[in-house]
Amino acid sequence: MYEQGLQEKLDWYLELRKFGNVPTGEFGVGLERFVQVVLGQENIKDVIPYPRYPHHCKL
Repeated sequence: MYEQGLQEKLDWYLELRKFGNVPTGEFGVGLERFVQVVLGQENIKDVIPYPRYPHHCKL
């Protein structure tokens, strides 16, 4: 990363790794996994609360 001069573009990532992530309310289990168990779904993609399909995220 330093050899190719990417440190300026990836400073946000380095700080995230250094200081950690923001706390979440999912208690470390994962809300989707909890809902999957409660509803008895076999596939976790069936309980994700937002649509997942190719080319949905436009970067």
